[in-house]
Amino acid sequence: MTSETLEQKRAARKEWLSKLEFFDAFCSLYIDNNSEEFESAIASPEKLLAEMDRNGVSRAVVYHGNTGMVGAAYANNELAEGIKAYSDRLTGVWSILPEQCHELPDVEHIFVAMKENNIGALTLYPTWHRWIPNKLTIGRLMEAVAARKVPVYLPLGNGEGSWKWVYDFMKEFPTATTIVATLGLWGSDRNLRPLLENYPNLHAEMSQYWVPEGITDMAKIYGADRLLYGSGMPKMGFGSTMLSIVNLQLPEGDIEKIASGNIKRLLAWN
Repeated sequence: MTSETLEQKRAARKEWLSKLEFFDAFCSLYIDNNSEEFESAIASPEKLLAEMDRNGVSRAVVYHGNTGMVGAAYANNELAEGIKAYSDRLTGVWSILPEQCHELPDVEHIFVAMKENNIGALTLYPTWHRWIPNKLTIGRLMEAVAARKVPVYLPLGNGEGSWKWVYDFMKEFPTATTIVATLGLWGSDRNLRPLLENYPNLHAEMSQYWVPEGITDMAKIYGADRLLYGSGMPKMGFGSTMLSIVNLQLPEGDIEKIASGNIKRLLAWN
């Protein structure tokens, strides 16, 4: 290899990195009442966008960071109002509840409301909100969600407990398009990989996945299409997962998918 060839490769790598887009797949907008972490960065959409700009993040999927405390209906409305002026950069996540209590738009109207309010995905906090997610409580909704390929975030932590509820949810709704989020810091492969193997529509965001070479290995086994860049802000920062992704031992096309392409594809239903 000549020095000229090496320099050309370095220049090409630098140019590629300058064009690599990061679309954060899991980011909190409003502060948890019980937390003061990074408050200046997330107390308003404007401050969040400024922090994204500082770190080179072009777009983000945002959930309401205090949904568990203030309730789904209030959080959904506040989030929609907060991101209204920033639809080119921020896409919202609404929390769902049992259909029988009529607290949220019904199956016939929820997808229209989501499109009108720039909401690209759903999530749920059954522990916080005191209910059991299964076919009895959200069966009709999840049937429609699966048919439309609307992504559903399944957050670990944040008061939602262990992997068991994720396993239970996927057993109830095996065809749903899902994103497991906030995997946990102490090694998640023994829980995550069986899900990736058995549920082809399940994905994982990487904000708390710190296994050396683990992202590369999972991408080779299960496909780069299944993995998403996420920051986990405000508990985590934008940059740590970005650093992991740009240094993956994968083809550039696979890295582009993980950095932004996969979440764009999942949000394309809207």
